[in-house]
Amino acid sequence: MSRAPQRRRMIPSYLATRGVGTPSRNSLQSLMAVAATGLPAAPHHTPVQQRMISLLTGGALTISETAAYLRLQTGVCKVLLSQLIDGGHVQVRVPAPDALLPDAHANRPSKELLEEVLNGLRALRTH
Repeated sequence: MSRAPQRRRMIPSYLATRGVGTPSRNSLQSLMAVAATGLPAAPHHTPVQQRMISLLTGGALTISETAAYLRLQTGVCKVLLSQLIDGGHVQVRVPAPDALLPDAHANRPSKELLEEVLNGLRALRTH
C-alpha cells in the first residue's frame, strides 16, 4: 500500500490569534515594512509570534512577505503583528512616500543615464 501524502494540519485563524479577530491597529497595510526592535520574545507570546520576532530580527519585511514566510493569512498576520507592536517587540516602517505616489517618476534617472548604464553592462558581458 502506498502512503497518502501528508497534508498540513489546518488551524483556524481564531486559534492562531487566541480569539482576537481584529488588529488593535487598523492602520496596518500589507506593504508596510515591519522589523524587530531587539526586544526578545516573552513567554506569553505564541509560537507564531516567536517565529515572527525571529524572522524580523534579520531585517525588515513587508506584512505581506511576513505572512507568506509564515504561511499565514494576511489578516491573521496583522492581528499578531499588532500585538507585537503594542508590546514594543516590532516596529512599523512606513514605505517611502515615492513608492506610494503615482507621480514618483519625478525622481527617476534620465533616459541618457540609463542608456549609458545599459551600454556599460553590455560591454562587461562581452569581455
